[in-house]
Amino acid sequence: MGWYYAVLNQRLGPVSDTDFAALVANGTITPATLVWREGLAGWLPYAQACGPGSAEDPDHAICAVSGRRYPKSQMLEYEGRWVSAEHREVFFQRLREGLSPAAGDAMPGPYGYGGFWIRFAARFIDGLLITVVGQITNGLLGLLFYSRFVWVAQPAQLDPKNMALFFAFTAATMLVGVGIGLSYEWYFLAKYQATLGKMALGLKVVRADGTRLSNGRIVGRHFSTMISQITLFIGYMMAGWDDEKRALHDRICDTRVVKTRA
Repeated sequence: MGWYYAVLNQRLGPVSDTDFAALVANGTITPATLVWREGLAGWLPYAQACGPGSAEDPDHAICAVSGRRYPKSQMLEYEGRWVSAEHREVFFQRLREGLSPAAGDAMPGPYGYGGFWIRFAARFIDGLLITVVGQITNGLLGLLFYSRFVWVAQPAQLDPKNMALFFAFTAATMLVGVGIGLSYEWYFLAKYQATLGKMALGLKVVRADGTRLSNGRIVGRHFSTMISQITLFIGYMMAGWDDEKRALHDRICDTRVVKTRA
């Protein structure tokens, strides 16, 4: 991913490193111009993002709360983010509250957060794909348990003599279904930061600071969606009124769904 920059309140980009350097050289990007690229906590003035004390300076870092540069010797590192001593309490308080520790209205992407309806559409697409795969695997399990291709246990198979087989078949389909859903999300989020539904609609899943999700966080987020479901789907609807478009599972796992295109 290249660089993004803001001129006259318009977000422009992405541009390559070479083109970005040319924009700096011709004065289009000044020290005060807001810039962003993947890996930065949010939009920062060029002087902070790329000047002395930027990521290229091994002895300094930018505070995740204030956006200011400090010597690393005077800072605390927490999960890849640096925090100055004076902002440490604020940083951890915001984490406890499920808020982004980034300064101001910094966003982990150039196009903002994905709202409720676009996320609903992406989830619908994913649901269709998983359902198709699930039905096929259920049929194959039917061959294993009943010697014929079935998707669900039929009334004739509920005979008391066959109840043990019925419960075994049901348990197997449930376990395989959970495995399919988890494997689907883990593979696509780990490799592409987005499921097929999200990719189709220009969305991706990131941490609050814009970084990729770890494998453990992907797994935790997947199972946290079940909490959003058992709350009568209110956990999902929270994305409709939250300032950062977070569903309940996003709050639990400190994740954000952001747009990858305008």
